[in-house]
Amino acid sequence: MNLLLTMLRQSMIELELGISGALNVTESMEGLAMDLQLNKVHARWSSLAFPSLKTLASWFADLLLRVEQLNEWTRILQLLKSCWLSGLFNAMSFLTAVMQTTARANQLPLDYMTNRCRFSNFRDVADILGQPAQGVNVHGLFMEGSGWEDGKGDDEGYITDSKMKDLHPYMPICNVYSVHIDEMDWTAMYHCPVFSTSLRGATFIFVANVRMDPDDYENRWILAGAALLTQDD
Repeated sequence: MNLLLTMLRQSMIELELGISGALNVTESMEGLAMDLQLNKVHARWSSLAFPSLKTLASWFADLLLRVEQLNEWTRILQLLKSCWLSGLFNAMSFLTAVMQTTARANQLPLDYMTNRCRFSNFRDVADILGQPAQGVNVHGLFMEGSGWEDGKGDDEGYITDSKMKDLHPYMPICNVYSVHIDEMDWTAMYHCPVFSTSLRGATFIFVANVRMDPDDYENRWILAGAALLTQDD
């Protein structure tokens, strides 16, 4: 993040000096000026940044939220009540750390650990009273290729058909905790891939267990291309 912010600051200062006549305008400055006019993220910025398909205005607003989360994290110097998974540069490493912490605490081999997800029925971080009993709480996930039906009471919600005009429904806060692979139960669960953006492919993060209706079939959601995204683009 520091490298990205430094690049942003330096390139904007150089462009300002070039426009004022204090510096010779270079090809790089002209390219940055053109990208600003087109509401496009500059290539030099994106090379140091997180995966994103957003336009410049949305991308910059997203960047400020990421900085805000990092500032809060370093201020309290402890795990947040819920981590905005989308706001991490490397969400895969963060979730691997969850497995490492559990493996060390229980003296288990890391190679035999896996992360399990349990989705709550609320979406506002303010509704969380504190840190979870195990693992971490994460938010900022969106479903693509399907919909989501909230559970009743303490029952977990489940994947369902997409609703009209709701392409990327916002998911509830999810508790991610690590278990031994022998304890992982995939009964009535969909192996849901999680990606950073809708481009999928290289932006893969991990496979989440998403609850299905007991009468449902996983092949249905595989054919539908159902997946979780950390950004709604």
